[in-house]
Amino acid sequence: MADVQPPPGIVFWPGGGGKRQRIAVLISDIHCTDCTVGNQTADEADWEGFFDELGNQLASTLAGDGEVLLILNGDVVDLLRSGRWAAAGVYPWQRKHERFRKIVLSIMRKIVVRHALDPAIHSRSSGFFHYLGKMAERLGRTRVTVIPIVGNHDKELQVLPEAREMYYRQCLGFSADDLSDGYRKWVAEQMGSDAGDIWPLLPFYFADPALRLFATHGQWRDSTNSRSTRRWKFRHGWQPLLWQQEQYRPFSDPCFGDTIASGLLSAFIWNTTQAIKRDVNPFAVHRSVNDGIEHIQNVLREMDLYRPSALAVMRLLGEARKLDRRDEDNRLLFQTVIDQYRNSLQAWLAYPETTLTAPLLFKFILPVIACCRRLHWALLDTGLMWLMAWASGREGKTSYSRLPAFRADYRSFGFRLHAEGHTHSAMEIDLHYSTPQQRRNYTYVNLGAWRNRIVRKFENKGYRRRSIGRALIVQGGVHAGSTGDSYGFTLRDVTSWGDRLDQW
Repeated sequence: MADVQPPPGIVFWPGGGGKRQRIAVLISDIHCTDCTVGNQTADEADWEGFFDELGNQLASTLAGDGEVLLILNGDVVDLLRSGRWAAAGVYPWQRKHERFRKIVLSIMRKIVVRHALDPAIHSRSSGFFHYLGKMAERLGRTRVTVIPIVGNHDKELQVLPEAREMYYRQCLGFSADDLSDGYRKWVAEQMGSDAGDIWPLLPFYFADPALRLFATHGQWRDSTNSRSTRRWKFRHGWQPLLWQQEQYRPFSDPCFGDTIASGLLSAFIWNTTQAIKRDVNPFAVHRSVNDGIEHIQNVLREMDLYRPSALAVMRLLGEARKLDRRDEDNRLLFQTVIDQYRNSLQAWLAYPETTLTAPLLFKFILPVIACCRRLHWALLDTGLMWLMAWASGREGKTSYSRLPAFRADYRSFGFRLHAEGHTHSAMEIDLHYSTPQQRRNYTYVNLGAWRNRIVRKFENKGYRRRSIGRALIVQGGVHAGSTGDSYGFTLRDVTSWGDRLDQW
């Protein structure tokens, strides 16, 4: 395969030759945030258990000269979901603002504290990067290659080298010398960037015919999280050669999804939390354990566990309407929540970037929302968020045959497995294509997300929190104890319940 020219714009992973054992482990959408508008990722106990079990499995499976590719398939860190944007009145799309750089670096520093430090020393750390590093050290750093794919919530790393350095150095534990010339060349050729960059851009995809694997985050097929350029429009679909020539600007420039994540949802969570502290708590006279105020604050802390995001706002508005407003404290709380929602919605609609980057469907919906919000009806407020959720669900539909691994001009290179994340909806689908005639089995895998998730109970009788996660393990080459090539892949789904998750 090494002497075969790849499809236009595609750069294969350079370490795919030979017969040695190779294992790729893929996880996606970890969403390590600064926790100012809630913690979006799994807890410390989940990460310790996952990396410990994964390390045991790899150690028992890996042959002497085998290698592990740990592919972090996008949105591992999340720079959009932070209250720091709303607190500063500066947002991710305002990249020319003098405070943009300072805010991004501030968020990254907090991400390091909350997710990269040893939880045994720093009790508030989730330990994700810490336990990842411990597993790599246990297996041998020279045998483990970490490949951080870019998503849509971490794309600010692509435009701010100092933040990218923090990610490589303080999260992933790399020094500049740890990044090989081969890795630098692969990224530069793929992204159309400079191989001499001290801290390379995050790659957009991983393509390895030897492992039959094509992995990318998936934002390219979501019109709300990609940005049309003069040469590329969303309807054009997968165009790596054109993207390469534009240095993948459609996925590093600001987009409509940025305005929803930070300009609407995170701003609403942050502003409402601050307003309750400022305007409700000091004047509450009938406080009790698990009262309405405490309940609403708990809902606020976990609003970002919902997908699509508009469902979180619907939940909070619904919980606010349930409050017994004969109680003076609850009346004040209800009015505060509603006022902050309407203020956040008004501010979001007023941002020029909201209209400028809106996909076609939203360009029709935004004027409807702008008109209806003036009526100030509580039920209508919920209806507007339902409309947002519906519209979000209508975006980003792409037939499987248009995914890279399943395109007719890619299948002949040996790709059989396409992995992505982005949607947070874990799924797997087996597909069939008639050409080439050998190996007609193909598989699509969505890696979902690693996070605590709020789900409805049976018959809509309340909500419950659970921890979910998924890993894809792909094995190729000669396995330990085997005399010939062996190939296969496994999905590991992890779902946890417990008192720790049922705290309220």
